[in-house]
Amino acid sequence: MIGSRGAGITLASLTLLTSAAAGVPAAQAEEHPRERERTAIDCTGQENITYGPGLGLSSAASAKVSVDGTYHCTDASGHGSTATYHTEGKTGGGCLLLSWNHSKEVLRRSDGTTTVIRYEAGPSVRVAGLNTAFLRGEVIAGRHKGATAEKTIQTLPATLPTDCAIGPGIRHTTGLTHLRIRP
Repeated sequence: MIGSRGAGITLASLTLLTSAAAGVPAAQAEEHPRERERTAIDCTGQENITYGPGLGLSSAASAKVSVDGTYHCTDASGHGSTATYHTEGKTGGGCLLLSWNHSKEVLRRSDGTTTVIRYEAGPSVRVAGLNTAFLRGEVIAGRHKGATAEKTIQTLPATLPTDCAIGPGIRHTTGLTHLRIRP
């Protein structure tokens, strides 16, 4: 029998897979490498998120955010690649609802290229213990420079629900993520 945590993870996985599948166009004819840089790219992955100080009930203070993860990406022509990434930033709000995010994400692709994304906005919604954050940003350096980035993160706390209200707050969580970069 699947517990509530397993059901949440399953729901998050299905949501991300559905959104990723809907955003990937059918394979097209071979493009010149420079054309590929200007086309949309869709990535799905999993990330480990650390907050310091931990997220509590209060929305008065901001928390530093550090993220490490891996994406599996597909461009508009159907080419697949893998990318690892690291994100540093700050978020406001609390463990029940994140209110804003300022961060910089550096993707390192398996082909050796990099992409740097700056996120400046992002509301979140919490339903049945699953927190979904929507980030919007811009590629500021590397491959796809000048493109728009949209990221969805669905997280479940890796600690007990009571850690939100008492103690040091939520310090670590994992998330399933979907990134879309478009010209």
